Amino acid sequence: MYLNEKSWHEKTEDLYLIDMKIRKFLDVYAEIKRKNSQEEIFVPEEEKLYINSESYSLGQWLNATDKEYQRLYLSFWNKRVTYKLDDDYEVRINDEILKGGTESWINDSCMLSIELNEKWKEENIEVTLISVVESNKKVKIRNVSDKEHLENENIKKLFIVDNEVKSYNELWERRGELFPHLSFCPSVEGKLKNLQVSYLNQVTKKLVELEDYCVQFPKLAFDPSKLTKTTTESGATLEKFEKEHTFKDEDGKEYLASWHMRFTGIPGRIFFIPNYNDDKDKILICYIGEKLRNVSYT
Repeated sequence: MYLNEKSWHEKTEDLYLIDMKIRKFLDVYAEIKRKNSQEEIFVPEEEKLYINSESYSLGQWLNATDKEYQRLYLSFWNKRVTYKLDDDYEVRINDEILKGGTESWINDSCMLSIELNEKWKEENIEVTLISVVESNKKVKIRNVSDKEHLENENIKKLFIVDNEVKSYNELWERRGELFPHLSFCPSVEGKLKNLQVSYLNQVTKKLVELEDYCVQFPKLAFDPSKLTKTTTESGATLEKFEKEHTFKDEDGKEYLASWHMRFTGIPGRIFFIPNYNDDKDKILICYIGEKLRNVSYT
């Protein structure tokens, strides 16, 4: 779940409204953690929350509110996970970039908003998606600003992680059991050990998605449209950075990996080879880690 940073930038001088809406935001946060204590709230790097008021500050609100809400706010802020914005996509609203919306769309997730403006009460926020890999278009971002939104079936499913694991070590040790249609290059193990644990659920969800794809479409040619935000590197990138995109399987055979999925944070990539060993229901996982160099990202 991604903080809607723009919802905190709304200007108001109504101190009652500010107090009421911050409390409501924190009540929603508390409900999210009650339903799933492992759910992370992702916040853009260097984002500083503030109240857009000439006469009132967030510090003043914290000093004036009761201890329960002080603790809730500090829990929310201190447990946040920061991320670097992915540069392949950009979501805009009113011609301004919406960072939380961008990552929500990339990762098929949702935003967490504060209702300082009526427009952030909607369960779906219409935005413009600007992309280097596909045509610009209007899309809708799922949004949570009220406890009632958490009862929406499309939101509920975001809290469900099939084959949930507690560590990267467990994921690696149980890979054959959890993902029988996925093979892994040996180098993936070392990359997993270097990842922050906060990315674990995202990585697991992506691998589950690839496993499910193999089960549902075992005899078809690879179709990336049946996976979320899955694209291929350009020919120019593979030519210039061939070494970085080449991986060895367990038999030492080399593969040039182009297809990849995304996860938030570093920003993250999962590179894979579909139809591994000419088997349409097998996928080779080549790499899980930070975005690899390409012609526009060096």
